[in-house]
Amino acid sequence: MAQEIFNGLKNNQKTGTKHIIFQQNNDVHPSWGVQADQQSSPFTFSDGVLNISAFEKLKGEFDLASFPHLRKITFQGNAHFKVLESIDLSKNEKLNKIIILNQNQFFHNNDFILLIKEMQSNRIVLSYYEDTSRGVWVEKYKSLREQAMIPYLLVEDRKLEQLEAEIAELRQSFNHKVQMIADLNQKIQQTPTLSQFRELNNIVLGCTELNYNKLKQEIKRLKLKDFNPYFQEQKNTFERLMATAKNKAGDSLKSILDLLLQTNKQIIESEYENNNNNSFTRGQLQGQLTTCQTLLQTKFTLEELQSLLDKQKELRRLEKHSVILQQDVYK
Repeated sequence: MAQEIFNGLKNNQKTGTKHIIFQQNNDVHPSWGVQADQQSSPFTFSDGVLNISAFEKLKGEFDLASFPHLRKITFQGNAHFKVLESIDLSKNEKLNKIIILNQNQFFHNNDFILLIKEMQSNRIVLSYYEDTSRGVWVEKYKSLREQAMIPYLLVEDRKLEQLEAEIAELRQSFNHKVQMIADLNQKIQQTPTLSQFRELNNIVLGCTELNYNKLKQEIKRLKLKDFNPYFQEQKNTFERLMATAKNKAGDSLKSILDLLLQTNKQIIESEYENNNNNSFTRGQLQGQLTTCQTLLQTKFTLEELQSLLDKQKELRRLEKHSVILQQDVYK
């Protein structure tokens, strides 16, 4: 593997590398601090500069992640990577410059790609020389995103994606807890306090010791005084509406009217049960109700039929309320 050429490097040399130079041995520049007797090695290291010349060992994917403080890479024009497919720079977060010397020769010899993160495409600057019309070579600079000389491929920042996913999950959990707290606060505001119970007890029973059961019974008894006459009045009203409707329906539609009210009663009961398993049954009942309404429209308007159904539903609600009020009221 390509990484094997670094087996001879010590950890402090890897962490101390700030500049990597890819070059042929005979092109070592004196300013790069490489001794002549070192040039037979696949690499040489001196003062933070790592020179790599064993190009035949660079095959497939070449990863520079083991150089965390790498800031600069230089490619000599005669550097020839015969079977190198890619150089992974995605983990070199401090890398900010790539230098190409004699780019015409370099690109003629190589066709590898760089693997980088999207943020690096703007941060890393490519330095190269351009021949002007007067035969003067001028150094040019372009970001990797702007240049078209070295192909690059954006790789996924899995760590960043993982962090973003965790943040999103935490945010969702936080919002859920905020909603739970809001719901609890609302319930607390709606729940009577002990002092409020005492106040209610004093209003209903006078200044006696707080007794919830007695308070409940007395409230029911007082409520029934007003409720019973109203309940009876509503029953009488519904019975009159029923009698009027049956007379209007006549013998031909009386059975359809009875079926309409019976079906509506079943729908009302299913709503009180609030059982999702009965959704299919309720659908059937609703269809039957609609059919009855259609048949009865020869003598009734939809508004008349709906008013009758609404009154039946209201009466059923009052019946259930009456049962609740009369439970244990006279104990």
